[in-house]
Amino acid sequence: MTYKSTSKKTLAQAYSVTDKTFANWIKPFEKQIGEYRSRCYTPKQIEIITSLLGMPEHSNLICS
Repeated sequence: MTYKSTSKKTLAQAYSVTDKTFANWIKPFEKQIGEYRSRCYTPKQIEIITSLLGMPEHSNLICS
């Protein structure tokens, strides 16, 4: 699967949760995921997030 650079807001939409809920979900994994730069997570970071949280319901938002 090929991931694309994605914002926190789009990731929250992909998981069908609020921005705040998504932020709480990833908080324990911030060191593993890495720094959020330029208002986007890199494709590699998206891969890490999906491995930790599972594939989102709306994966079309994060995959190219």
